[in-house]
Amino acid sequence: MLRRGALAVIALVLSVLVGAVAAFAYWPASGTGSTTAAVATLAPPTGVSVPAISTSDVSVSWTAPTGALAPTGYYVTRITSGTPAPACSSSPSALIATTSCTDISVPTGPHAYVVTAVHHSWTAVSTASNNVGVISASNLTFESQPAGNVTAGSSIATLRVAARTLSGLVPVPDVPVAISIGANPGGGTLSGTQLATTDATGVATFSNLSIDKAGAGYTLVASSQAYSGAVSTSFSVTAGTATQLVVTSPASVIGVASATANIGPISVERRDAHGNPASGGAVDVSLVSGTSGIGVFATAPGGTSVGSVTISAQSTSTSFYYGDTRSGSKSFTVSGIGQPLSVPVQITAAAASHLKFGPISSPVLKSGFSVTVSILDAFENQIQSTATVTLTSIGQPPTGPQNKCTVLIPPPGHTSSGTFTGLTVNGVKQDCQLKASSPGLPDVQSILFAAS
Repeated sequence: MLRRGALAVIALVLSVLVGAVAAFAYWPASGTGSTTAAVATLAPPTGVSVPAISTSDVSVSWTAPTGALAPTGYYVTRITSGTPAPACSSSPSALIATTSCTDISVPTGPHAYVVTAVHHSWTAVSTASNNVGVISASNLTFESQPAGNVTAGSSIATLRVAARTLSGLVPVPDVPVAISIGANPGGGTLSGTQLATTDATGVATFSNLSIDKAGAGYTLVASSQAYSGAVSTSFSVTAGTATQLVVTSPASVIGVASATANIGPISVERRDAHGNPASGGAVDVSLVSGTSGIGVFATAPGGTSVGSVTISAQSTSTSFYYGDTRSGSKSFTVSGIGQPLSVPVQITAAAASHLKFGPISSPVLKSGFSVTVSILDAFENQIQSTATVTLTSIGQPPTGPQNKCTVLIPPPGHTSSGTFTGLTVNGVKQDCQLKASSPGLPDVQSILFAAS
């Protein structure tokens, strides 16, 4: 029997020979094969967590899923009474890259949260978190108040501030509460730990607060970002025990030279370690001048000299007067409480009283020597004056004898500086003498001197 291929050839030859049209044919074929494909699953986030109670803003955290596929992001849904709503400003088109967020301005009431992991078009939803109870913050209250009267620099007492709503104490831990001064009649500064956080019962405790300046009517203010502030009851801060003496007035002790105490009144006050005027029992304040034997003290202007004054019982200060005959920068010391206090004093010269020649070393040079004449007060303090001083030679012709020593004084023969230069001795060189004069003051004569 001929095979099928041979028959096809014979048929083709016959068709050509007899002039028939060629014909074509085909046969279908089938076969089998195999391949493989990988399949992965996007796992949901786990451990979605929220606090049991919160005020307005809710912190949400979760654990990233494990598996072959890592999420490209997450979005968070808040579920309230079975109704879902977008949370943390997230959505399927606004993903969160981290594993925590804060849901802002959440309505009051109970809420649960779910977190959806996203990987391209795949999603996987977590199980719901526990419920968070969002409460409406109301105010802070002082559970304990400051004592009515406290000592400057000492503890105000332990204060307890609670976070409360209309329904009672809010057991929210870790709420920051700050304490500051409200009414501040003494201009005081609050010291101690001024920021605390609430404990598990919603109470913040402050145990080491103090105010340094005395005053009546202080208050404290408690504040927190989530709550209305609270104001304490008023209280007073009183001075502590006196530890020092301070001269309170005048600001600068300045006066004119005097043999009696006329500068003042000078007030000295006893104060505590924080600078508050402090009362107590009577105390003697010793007064000692830095210019011994010249500086004097008195309890009244020009009064009898005293060596101390007394701050009476329950008083905070006393006063006195001071005098000194020497001009210049001086000081006196007050003591009796704490360290002795040195008080600077500036004494100026009194009114002009007389003229005085400076030293003249005899013999002087016959030509080109100089002399000085000072204007002094009654206590020999030199006065810085612009008054004119005139110098003349005693016995100078034509009034004096021709054989007497004559000092030639260059014009103009007067000065306001008190110094005369370029003096020359003419004639006899022995028993030379000068006279100085100034308006309103008695004339004065120099010692006799000789020239060489």
